Amino acid sequence: MAMKYKQLVDNALKNISNERTRDIIYSRFGLEDGQRKTLEAIGQKYNITRERVRQVEEVAFSDLKKAGINNHFKPAFSSIDVFLNQEGKIVREERLLSELTKRSHPHSDRGALFLILTVGDSYKRFVESDNFYPLWSNSEDALSQAEKIVNQLINNLEKFQTPISQDDFINYSKKSGINLQTRALFSYIDATKQIDQNNFGQFGLVKWPEISPRGAKDRAYIILKEQKKPLHFREVTDFINQAKLGSSLAQAQTVHNELIKDPRFILVGRGTYALKEWGYQSGTVKDVIIQILKENGSLTKENILDKVLNTRLVKPNTVLINIQNKQHFNRDKEGKYFLVK
Repeated sequence: MAMKYKQLVDNALKNISNERTRDIIYSRFGLEDGQRKTLEAIGQKYNITRERVRQVEEVAFSDLKKAGINNHFKPAFSSIDVFLNQEGKIVREERLLSELTKRSHPHSDRGALFLILTVGDSYKRFVESDNFYPLWSNSEDALSQAEKIVNQLINNLEKFQTPISQDDFINYSKKSGINLQTRALFSYIDATKQIDQNNFGQFGLVKWPEISPRGAKDRAYIILKEQKKPLHFREVTDFINQAKLGSSLAQAQTVHNELIKDPRFILVGRGTYALKEWGYQSGTVKDVIIQILKENGSLTKENILDKVLNTRLVKPNTVLINIQNKQHFNRDKEGKYFLVK
């Protein structure tokens, strides 16, 4: 049975006799529509200062505690503690409010739950920081523990330098000495701004393009990494849209334009791109042959053909035509081609 947070709060607020004070509390915690009003907005409504609104709120909470409000909220505290303890004693605020009210009316109950957390002596709210979203905890040490674990997870991911699957993420965390239940581990991940999961279920650092793609070029990079083979730009576009990597549909021409400009991608055939990190070399077929001969010395026609076709999706005849360029290539008595100096 779902916890009726709003009903608990409504009954508790009957202890506040002053109508304006009660209305301020309802507005501050969004007890009607789930939208918490700011001190300034409430002050404007009653023509009082922000500080006066804060004072009214503090006095109301003090009076409620004198009326034994914590005993009244014990059922709610119990459900909150069970959830927090399962999640490693610290949870992102948005998820805490969402998870504990998902079986009830989502708007007013969220506001009621926020109020209950606020008046509960054992709960602490941590404001948003550069590394974490707003959090709630029932332990003084939870944030420092979460910071320590998250830093260790970041160091682990830095060693991989590439996103990893959920199973690998969990297993490697355990091997590195992180002894947490899976729910607690993922509660920490949900709480931090530094680690996230992409659309393919892989975990990595938010700063990586594979995790937080920016624009068509990063989305194309993710697709090629995932597919592990060269693709035509239209195929790349289709995969981007199938994976829902953007808020709007990717356009083939836009993807093509981005791939041309970005040095991470190598044009290996007509409209077909590969990743440079796979060992593909930029430039024309002639440039590729020059580089091959620089690295290997003189080679037979067959050897050159094999090496070029490993890095370019071109017809063999295109390679054979290029090695006939007397300005750059010549052939010795053994039939091997070498660079003209």
